[in-house]
Amino acid sequence: MRKFIFALIFMLALAPTLSTNAATTMRDISIYLYHDYSDCVFMISWENSLQSATVQIRDPDDFVITANSQNTEFSKGGMYVNVGTAKSGYWTVEVTGDNLGAITVSGGSKSSSAAYYNAIQSFDTEVSNGYINFKWNVVTEQDTINVSINAYQDNYYNNRGGANIWKDSSAIKSGTASVSVDDLKTGLYSFTIQVYDGNMQYTLSTEEPLYVKQSNALTKLEGIKVGSIDGEMFATWDARPDSTYMVTLYDYDTLAVLENKNTNNNFYSISLDNEHNMVKFSVAETNKYIYGDFDIFDIVRSTPVGVITFPDYSFTRENLISFSVTCPTDTTAGVYLDGALILENANAGIYDLHLAEGVHEILAYVKDNNGNIRTFSKTMMVDITPPAINLTNPNNVKTSDDNIIISGNTEPNAVVSINGVEQELGYGNFIVKLNIDKGVNVITVSAYDAAGNKNVKTITADRTNAFGSSWTEYIAPILLFVLLSAWYISLNKKAKEAKPNEEIN
Repeated sequence: MRKFIFALIFMLALAPTLSTNAATTMRDISIYLYHDYSDCVFMISWENSLQSATVQIRDPDDFVITANSQNTEFSKGGMYVNVGTAKSGYWTVEVTGDNLGAITVSGGSKSSSAAYYNAIQSFDTEVSNGYINFKWNVVTEQDTINVSINAYQDNYYNNRGGANIWKDSSAIKSGTASVSVDDLKTGLYSFTIQVYDGNMQYTLSTEEPLYVKQSNALTKLEGIKVGSIDGEMFATWDARPDSTYMVTLYDYDTLAVLENKNTNNNFYSISLDNEHNMVKFSVAETNKYIYGDFDIFDIVRSTPVGVITFPDYSFTRENLISFSVTCPTDTTAGVYLDGALILENANAGIYDLHLAEGVHEILAYVKDNNGNIRTFSKTMMVDITPPAINLTNPNNVKTSDDNIIISGNTEPNAVVSINGVEQELGYGNFIVKLNIDKGVNVITVSAYDAAGNKNVKTITADRTNAFGSSWTEYIAPILLFVLLSAWYISLNKKAKEAKPNEEIN
């Protein structure tokens, strides 16, 4: 039956593409400290100041500092975290909260007033004409600044620092930069600008991922369909000969990468815990360092409301059976018969199936607007042929015994009765010792199959009398013969005695 379930995959409707304006729940922002500090403070602020957030800071040695009442000054839409002694290198600031908007991070000496604001006023990114374009504005007393721009793709690059794609140790405060799209593989990226003005270092990250496509990117795959079947999420697409595919699963809200795998198959079963009932999905063809163009799809796991009811029997003599579909208006039904689609996009109602003689696998489903499917299966055997009865006995039997052995075989699972008495079968074989009366006995052998087909055969057993079976039947004729013989001898004797007298006269 499972092979028929896979056929359903190709019936799913293409899910809508992703809108990337989603709420943020957790973001990692890296900041690079260019030298050691004896008393370091990090300033974290977010755009939607009415929202609350929690912060954890990880130093270059993976030691975690949690912002709390002992080391932090909290304010509306921000906080100042004193981490004490801080060594140079990449530090990661993890900010967790909903709908925070743009997040800014700066760090430096506690004694410096510059630590209490972010000198980076703006940082914009766009893709145009084969380039990723960056624009920034930094407010600082220095004429030139050290600018570094990093690209992040969640767990593809190291979260600490990402991949550096542009830097300039003497950049202007309000400047621009461009890098080729071919410097990155095709995918979704976040970008971070890090600024050092000789005194302080500041970091600002883009809020929404940016889609970057290589100039020679392979074309998008076609026929992509996603959804879930009986609660198991999946994706499928049209295969290309000798191709490898990159499958990526993203967190539904944050677009954080949950899974990134290569596969040679055009079917991908998605195994996530029950907490991930909503996930984003993309798949692209890959060829060495060239990655294909792709779209992102929503997969929302649920069980469609709807029931398909088949007859409760599995054997029938009829070539026509009916089944019922009960489902709401936003759900449709379909049926596969022996692997062939015979009904789709059906609404609630009663439908007929025309079945030839034989065993049939029926797989039906209801499907909702998100491409989720609930399946219903039925095995039905149509049998209009009566079961054969093969007897080892001849049609007419003559015997002097008072019993007869009836034996033979029929199809497995049939029911056999002899003269109305049901017999036990062994894989369709039967044997019974049957008492018979004197004279002609009519014996009826019947066989019934599960569909109700019946076959009947009759044989006759003629019971005759054997010598010694009843002494009166044999002695009486002998006695009669003896008596008749004696009487005949007596008559002959009298006739001879009377004859001489006749001659004398």
